[in-house]
Amino acid sequence: MPSLVLTIILACANSGTPEGAGPSAVPHSVDTGDQDSGGAPSAERHLFSFAIIADPHVIGPGEHDARLHAAVDWVEENAAARDIQLTLILGDICWGDGFTYAHDALNKLSMPWVPVMGDNVVQAGQEDVFHATFDGQVEGLQGSLTGFEIQPTPVWNPERSMESWLQNIRFDFGGIRFLSVDWNSRELGSIWGETPDLHDFEGGTWPWLLSELAIIEGRPRDSVVLLSHMPLFEGIGGLTTLEADQVVDALAPRQVELWANLAGHLHWSNSTVWDRAGIEVHVTDATWDDTNTIRVIDVSGNEAGFSYAHRLEEIN
Repeated sequence: MPSLVLTIILACANSGTPEGAGPSAVPHSVDTGDQDSGGAPSAERHLFSFAIIADPHVIGPGEHDARLHAAVDWVEENAAARDIQLTLILGDICWGDGFTYAHDALNKLSMPWVPVMGDNVVQAGQEDVFHATFDGQVEGLQGSLTGFEIQPTPVWNPERSMESWLQNIRFDFGGIRFLSVDWNSRELGSIWGETPDLHDFEGGTWPWLLSELAIIEGRPRDSVVLLSHMPLFEGIGGLTTLEADQVVDALAPRQVELWANLAGHLHWSNSTVWDRAGIEVHVTDATWDDTNTIRVIDVSGNEAGFSYAHRLEEIN
């Protein structure tokens, strides 16, 4: 969990306007822009919805697992009415003695659910335990999600002279391509372990992402979503200037196809636009403390592209 000092720094660095919390929050709709086809597009229709759970922080029996169960129960109870067909858990799911308890809670979901690794499991030295715990779920997703593929891991990390279990995943759902990107720093025992790294080495995150971006050109508008635990932003607590320039150079040429980066890590909910990269960034609050909050995103579309409306839901 970030220290109070880092949390304050990050709050200053992230200039987006915080969203309202709970069911009363105004849905955020994305303008699909001018159509670039010769004929008039058909009317958009609702396609599906998906839920985001971030930062459950399950570390043992009775340590936040009840709040994760409550979030899962809410998704299940509202799945039919809200057409929730997919759930994404965006990092810091569990560490310590919490792996079995977190897995048991998430396994109650009747829809596909995708576990994303966060930085706290890295700091706990349990990357291999995370992969072993969720290996069965990942194998099942290969059969239930179109094009599901996880980058081979572990890989040798020359920046840290160690093996790293980087978790980079691609899959398609409802016409949307999801790219789950591992920016988690592998620097241990330092405040810099709370900030993102590109992992720009053979077998690392950066070359993997470049290869994925190279094959999305020409996809429908806003049809690609970047998932990560650590959100994309530049400045203190985020990407360095050189890293940000590198990311902008890669993302900006694909801003027609890219919609947003969906993330957790910061322990509050916030929406902003990274103008230089041409993407939106939406951070979802942690479920483990203060108000138990999840995000539900409704996806609509037509042959020209996709649009999204989302709102935060408070769990009692």
